[in-house]
Amino acid sequence: MTTAGAKSKDQAIRTETGRSIADNLSARNIRVAVVGNVDAGKSTLIGTLTTQIRDDGRGKARSLIMRHAHELETGRTSTVSSNLLGFKENGDTIVCPGTAGTKKHRVKLEELIGREADRVVTLTDLAGHEKYLKTTIYGVSKGFADYALVLVNSRQPPTHMTLHHLNLCSAFGIPVIVVLTKIDGCPKHVLKSTKEEVAAMLRSPDVSKRPYTIRSEHDIETVTDKMGAVAPVVGVSCVTGDGMDLLRRVLFSVPKRRRHHEKKISKPLEYLVEDIFNVPGTGLVVSGFVNAGRLALGEAVFAGPLDDGSFLKTTVKSAHLARTLVGEVVAGDDACLALSLGKEQRKKLRPGMVVLRDVVEPVRKFEAEIYVVKGEGTTIRENYTTLVHVLHVRQAARVTDIVEVVDYRHFPVSRFGGNLGDGKDVVRPGCKARVTFEFLHRPEHIREGMRVIFRDSHVRGIGVITEVHNGKKAPPVQN
Repeated sequence: MTTAGAKSKDQAIRTETGRSIADNLSARNIRVAVVGNVDAGKSTLIGTLTTQIRDDGRGKARSLIMRHAHELETGRTSTVSSNLLGFKENGDTIVCPGTAGTKKHRVKLEELIGREADRVVTLTDLAGHEKYLKTTIYGVSKGFADYALVLVNSRQPPTHMTLHHLNLCSAFGIPVIVVLTKIDGCPKHVLKSTKEEVAAMLRSPDVSKRPYTIRSEHDIETVTDKMGAVAPVVGVSCVTGDGMDLLRRVLFSVPKRRRHHEKKISKPLEYLVEDIFNVPGTGLVVSGFVNAGRLALGEAVFAGPLDDGSFLKTTVKSAHLARTLVGEVVAGDDACLALSLGKEQRKKLRPGMVVLRDVVEPVRKFEAEIYVVKGEGTTIRENYTTLVHVLHVRQAARVTDIVEVVDYRHFPVSRFGGNLGDGKDVVRPGCKARVTFEFLHRPEHIREGMRVIFRDSHVRGIGVITEVHNGKKAPPVQN
């Protein structure tokens, strides 16, 4: 379809509903990350929420949304996937007629939500098993989540992975909603014990949330404007349906936190490339998030940076939101773009790149204020190597300099023995510091103010980029 055709189709949709699809899926979209220990029922809960089909206790609900054969066989999610939940103006869930779980039904449901929903909730299903923790960290880092559902199996005490997930959400400043699953048939004394242990985790210094049990819609009204300090706790069963209406009402009622559509639409274009596909008959398609600005079809843009720091010049052939062709995407949209690139150029693209209207020199070194989380002993010194996450970017980096170190009481660490005896500062758990990182493999597009998280097997520290080291000059462009 031509650019004019896409614009006319988008205009027709605006005429029918009074809002464009871009408005529905940006200004009215709440992004919710779903995390929790393995077997807590994350995929089952999402399947029940989006289809309104109750689970049979043997994996029926989760089979409606799982994408891969190995996930269906094991019942464990290993990839990051998103599902749309749409609400009408009165809070009723939008349901599409047909056979749930098929690709055709999923496409129809997303198109229906894009056109008719008054509130759209994007549920991001993240892996719960410890061996997939790096995938979960990446999903939370790039997801721009407004809230997080932290699922806990009510029939078992919360595990160390529950604490990891709570700390991860706290590190990114994401308010949490705790969901106690499988409450049907759970003994009262076990449920009480689980609630007490979850409350203790929420009150821990690294999380600092006050648990608040949701029993009625009045409780929901009480907590919706206090999500920064309060963590609602909802008990649900996907088999009997207990608590599901309350959880839907919570998701419908919580306010949108991230205001990309309002605050960043006038800024220069910044599209974050999260995945890359080769579609027969279309060519190269990238999926990702419009972090700032707006982009119309036919515009000349630059994709990169490549390994040598250069950018590829290309043109946007088409854009899709929720599988619907649109003429323009704006800040806050999860969009797919078809780019005009040759066969050899396509091989150079990778997840973690950006699409810009005006190229900016990528960054190899940057300075960040970091906090090393408490727990397992981790001593950071010069030449310490770790995996760094900055939004959708993940790459190994090395600490080249420790500029300043303070402990949690904001005193210089050197007063408390914070060095190795050779005059070199080290950063230990519970300490804050200002350090310089250097990417090991290639330069990346990052900016001051972006959140950074670094890990090995588990999260070791969090921080904010305070300075980027580049020459402020335009990098080379490949046509």
